[in-house]
Amino acid sequence: MKLKVFTPSEIEQFIEEGYVVLREGFPRRVAAEIRARLWEKMGLREDDPAGWKQPLVHIKEALGGAPFSEVWTQRVFDAFDDLMGAERYRKPQTIGWFPVSFPGFEAPPWRAPEKGWHVDGIQFHHHVYSRDQGLLPIVILSDIGPGDGGTAIDLGSHKLAARILAESEPAGLDIQELGKRVAQHPFKKVVEANGQAGDIFMHHPMIRHARSANTGRSVRFICNPCIVLHEHMNLKREREEDYSPVERAIVRALAEQAK
Repeated sequence: MKLKVFTPSEIEQFIEEGYVVLREGFPRRVAAEIRARLWEKMGLREDDPAGWKQPLVHIKEALGGAPFSEVWTQRVFDAFDDLMGAERYRKPQTIGWFPVSFPGFEAPPWRAPEKGWHVDGIQFHHHVYSRDQGLLPIVILSDIGPGDGGTAIDLGSHKLAARILAESEPAGLDIQELGKRVAQHPFKKVVEANGQAGDIFMHHPMIRHARSANTGRSVRFICNPCIVLHEHMNLKREREEDYSPVERAIVRALAEQAK
């Protein structure tokens, strides 16, 4: 596969650690316009912290049209091509859902969360080759510095989930059972997803992650749309170069286990 956006070392990071960051994937102007719309939906004001009464407001909607659809730039689609393979996924038209995290409810320093760790995919039955979620992008809609409640990521945990799912075949696992089995294993290294408005964290769909407390001073806006593949992943391709990095991470995880 010829790369359009990412470097070979970034692809290797994605395969090994389960994520890579697309910087400046869409304009900061778009992020600002989306935040303004979300403030309106919440019935809150950016300049009135006295009205922020809870640590999290979850806007459970998928929103389309400008400015929401303007997140999906050609640069973003080129990054998707690099990770999932061109023409192998359904191009999204909307973005959502939006967990908006407010500061002032937990004191610093930032710590990795103790609860809430999960693999995404409540809407489908999981197989090691599932097409229902080809990638987990976390769209950064506000600047997120250290301690500002960035998503906590367990590096390399996608390989663990892939092995657990492979062992479950052909029946597969529902999301609750998958979560239970992944939770039986220790964390390797947890990092906080920090970035600027317009960045997108691209995660392997099997990564273990969690919402973290916002111990900073700014309201954190993100969304995490689900990107669906047209067909099931192919983990037995004839040519190595035909594997997408998402597939290659799974194939490598299973090969490492077999050694």
